[in-house]
Formats: sequence, C-alpha cells, structure tokens
Amino acid sequence: MLFNSDRRIVLDRASPVPLYYQIYRIISDYMKEPGVVGRKLPTEEAMMKVFDVSRATIRRALQALESSGQIARRRGRGAIVTNNASQEHLTTIRSFTEQMRLENHVPITQVVDVRKVPADLELAKRLGIAEGEELLQVTRLRGNESYFPLALFISYLTSRSGLTGDENFEGSLYELMRSKGSPVVDGDAIIEGRLAEGKIAELLKVESGSPILYYERLGSTINNEPVELVQCWYEARHYKFRIHLSTRK
Repeated sequence: MLFNSDRRIVLDRASPVPLYYQIYRIISDYMKEPGVVGRKLPTEEAMMKVFDVSRATIRRALQALESSGQIARRRGRGAIVTNNASQEHLTTIRSFTEQMRLENHVPITQVVDVRKVPADLELAKRLGIAEGEELLQVTRLRGNESYFPLALFISYLTSRSGLTGDENFEGSLYELMRSKGSPVVDGDAIIEGRLAEGKIAELLKVESGSPILYYERLGSTINNEPVELVQCWYEARHYKFRIHLSTRK
C-alpha cells in the first residue's frame, strides 16, 4: 500500500486551494519515494476517512492523478502507481523546480530580469485583462547541476498572482503563487520546434539557427481566471516531454 490507510491527514480547509488538489499534491509527494511503482492506493472509502472528505473529492483527486500518468485505475483492482513521474508529462501542471527535484537533479536558476510592463493587445486578450494593464514580467534561465542553461523562461503574471516583483525568484514560481493563495491548477499549452535566434540564442548559449523546443502555457487559478502566460525555450538536445495516448474512453 502506498500509505497507511489508518492514519489521518489534515487538509487546510481555510486555504483557497481546493481540497482535491491538496490531496493530489500529498499523494504525488508519496510517489516521489523510490520503489513505489506497482503499489496500490487505499480504497476510496479508506481515503475518505484519511482525508475526511467526500467520495466526489477523492474521485476528482484520483482523476487528476490518472490524467497526469501517475496512477492507473482498473475495475476490481483499485488504483495502482504506474510510475514516479520522473519524466515531464504534458498533461501535468508542474513547475520546472518540481520536475528537476523529481528527477533527482538540483534545480539552478539565474534571474535575468524582473520588471513591470503594460499588457499589449495580444497579452491582454489571452490573460483576460484590459490593454495597458500592468503585468509582472519575470525572465529566468533554468537548468540543473548537469546542464546550464537548459531553458529560458519568460513569465507574464497578472495582479491575480499576488506577486509584486520584490520576491525571490530563484526558486519555484508556482510555490510562490501557492503561498499567495493563487495556485495554477489548469493550463492550455502548445509545443513546437523552432530555431534559436537573436537574444534567445545568446541567453541559451547556442549557435543562431540551432533547433530548440518552444513551449507556451496559459495557466489559470482555481476560479478559472488566467493568471500567467509563460513562454519557454528549451535546449532541444537535453530536454524532452512525454504524453500518454490512449483509445480508451
């Protein structure tokens, strides 16, 4: 069993973070331990007692875990851990810092620039704000102890994020946002191949014209309000994404 079904885990019911998402995060943390693949999760009834929540809340947490590829649910067998999320899944909302830790890497960040900028028409439309409204723009180089820089991140954050620009941006941006009560829980993303040019090539220390992976995500908070647009350029030789496909309904 992944964890003791007799224990009681107290959720933060005063937090704006939904209960199902708190449960998702707690179970995901258990999955970081080695040797968890193949273990079963407690039954829905047991987890209802562990977390003191309804069946609907447990099922929503399990759906999120299944969608992220961390568990498989089989009729008559319950939920079984399928992997420890050591690769980045396109169906998972996870920060770069969290991903590096899951892969047993030390995340390294170099903050390039933090500034406030007015939203142009395109950003305003995508983030659901007025043109000219102030955004926090955070530019960072990311990598790990094995390879740096691995990626360039430029994040545009609305006032809904609760961030002012005075925070320490060397760690996880999503952890900062969770601490402000504005967790990113949903997102729409695109990924495509591009060529490194100009400032992008310079910051990533690659030759102009080198292939890179471009990843863009519009993240929303718990009220389905867009809170962040992040643009990422990855050094294509050293990073990959994974997505699970199925014909099952």
